[in-house]
Amino acid sequence: MATRPVGASEIHHRTWWPGVALGVSVSCACAYQQFKLPPILPDLLREHPHGSAVAAGFMSVYALIGLMVSQPLGRWLQGEGRLGRGLALAGLVTAVGGALALLWPDSSILFLAGRGLEGLGFAICAIAGPAIAAQAAAPRDLPFVTGLLAGWIPIGQIVGAVVAAQYPDWRVLWWLGIVLALGMIALGYRSHGALARRRTVEEPLTPRQTRLLWLGGGIFLMWSGQYFAFMTWLTSYLEIQHGLSLRASVGAYLLPVVVLLAFNILTGWALGKGLPLLRALIIGLASQALVWLLAPFAEGWIGLVLLLVYGVGAGVVPTCLWQMPHRIVEGTARAGAYGIVMAARNIGVFFGPLVLGILVEGPDDWPLSFHIMTGVTLCATALAVVLRWLLLKRPQ
Repeated sequence: MATRPVGASEIHHRTWWPGVALGVSVSCACAYQQFKLPPILPDLLREHPHGSAVAAGFMSVYALIGLMVSQPLGRWLQGEGRLGRGLALAGLVTAVGGALALLWPDSSILFLAGRGLEGLGFAICAIAGPAIAAQAAAPRDLPFVTGLLAGWIPIGQIVGAVVAAQYPDWRVLWWLGIVLALGMIALGYRSHGALARRRTVEEPLTPRQTRLLWLGGGIFLMWSGQYFAFMTWLTSYLEIQHGLSLRASVGAYLLPVVVLLAFNILTGWALGKGLPLLRALIIGLASQALVWLLAPFAEGWIGLVLLLVYGVGAGVVPTCLWQMPHRIVEGTARAGAYGIVMAARNIGVFFGPLVLGILVEGPDDWPLSFHIMTGVTLCATALAVVLRWLLLKRPQ
């Protein structure tokens, strides 16, 4: 990527698109590392039997690591020249984690440890990637860039699912993950100088901003909990409950993800054109609550329609949630603000797949999980209403 220095006036008035591309790319790469697992989870468990709770932990450990380190990482990454070093460190620990899983796939402890190291890399990129892209964006382009950033998870999911469909051997996905991690090390070193020159000083968060960020993080917690639970176990649900083949279940898995990605970008564009942020967030959350309420009736074409509606809501909501820190700080949010939001989000990512994995031990357990998901998304909708009211209320 380009390394020429950019003047201060340019930083504020012109988007540095190579920086945007870097931030979005590393975010997508670390999302692939997490979501390379769900499409091949049934195959992996047939070859290397691990209990369902342990298998859920292969996803949830990402969030556990992120929960422990997101806030201190956010503070550390604010330091001068640390964004590039952070990317290199993320690539290193991810490559080591992937190697552990490849070498000892039958060991639940070592496989989990490998996923934990990948989760550390994810935690770094989940803060550094958005911070790099937001820092590179001019104010007029920030909502669109946020829409691109919100697509990091579905892009990682799509790449993982496509590779799994073409090469249904989990080792192929792990080798690709190591290659991407090594590329991240190179990107981190190469971009170090350019990122250091573009660094801007972040204003300290006020107590009110901190409280609002944690409230917004609570919405992210609930939404991400149900989303990651759903996406972790969707292929298993389709195979067990509906008798679909691996290829068919991966195709159904991809359907809401592709719709989601399109609505990430569309929502980012619409926010830039004046779409009310909190109103869009509330409508998106309410639509997903409706999907969960109707999920017990998801047979045939009804199930297809519900997957499409779910994908629309799942595209609108994370774009709004990623734009939310900018709205709260009334400017461009940087690593410190993202650290708070990511810490809260990771609680949901940790508990979602784990709790659902425990709930659905048998084929008759899914209806209860649908009711729980309905309640979670309704609570998130209520919190979004409260956040909107607080943001419209003038601070005392």
